[in-house]
Amino acid sequence: MNLDSIYSVILKDGLRQTKFKNTHMKLVSPAEEGKRGAIFAYRSKANMMKARGVVLTSTEAVSENQDSFTHWTPNVYRYGSYSDSKRQITRGHSEDNLRQINTFYIDFDITSSAEEMTSGDILTTAIDLGFMPTLILKSDKGYQAYFVLETPAYVTANSQFRVVKVAKAISQNLRNYFNQVLPVDMTCNHFGIARMPRTDNVEFFYADYTYSFQEWLDWSMKQSDLPFPSKKPHLTVIAGSEGVKQIDEPWYRLLMNKATIKGAKALMGRNNVFESVTLN
Repeated sequence: MNLDSIYSVILKDGLRQTKFKNTHMKLVSPAEEGKRGAIFAYRSKANMMKARGVVLTSTEAVSENQDSFTHWTPNVYRYGSYSDSKRQITRGHSEDNLRQINTFYIDFDITSSAEEMTSGDILTTAIDLGFMPTLILKSDKGYQAYFVLETPAYVTANSQFRVVKVAKAISQNLRNYFNQVLPVDMTCNHFGIARMPRTDNVEFFYADYTYSFQEWLDWSMKQSDLPFPSKKPHLTVIAGSEGVKQIDEPWYRLLMNKATIKGAKALMGRNNVFESVTLN
């Protein structure tokens, strides 16, 4: 599993390539790099709850700490800082400091045997949605699915942070959709701290499963009015790569390798998956 590839797909152009100090890479000048942002990372859930973490401003620093962190902010902020003299308590991970939105993500929390599910259930539900997850991570209590944007949605003060409001509505509609059949944590912050991809938690990753903000917007405007001023007529949902057979898709291979795919509570079982693929 190449974690650097996953980090690159998610973070886009949000961070510098090299560290400001003690870099092991060819130094890139600030002028060449341009203005970039920062993310936050935490070595445990306990540390995350106390905001005891690290500010990262380069992909080099992210790569050097592979598997050292359990949580991070996949969406990039304008800056990151510390609120204490020992530089241990992070500050700056608030919506009004967002630089760019790179991904939507959903937490699936299994709290009882009745809610038992697998990553295959996420994929089968996504087939009907028409948007496949880029990444699925295994967590202590369930899963976390990332739906990475094709290009970032940049946040500007001039637009009164409208993109954040719209993105939050898209994210909410996405969670509402999956919550119809799967146990979604509806209280999770939309653009806050998420599980970090590690060698021990990546269940599924396919870099080409990314969609534009406009495609998500078109879909979401079919689901709810707010905060959109009006609905556009004749909108279409993007349903995968044109000309690619579904049996060649990476989600198909993963599903067919799953020992169990739950069929209760309107979830698709293994036979239903075959039927769905045949009909598409």
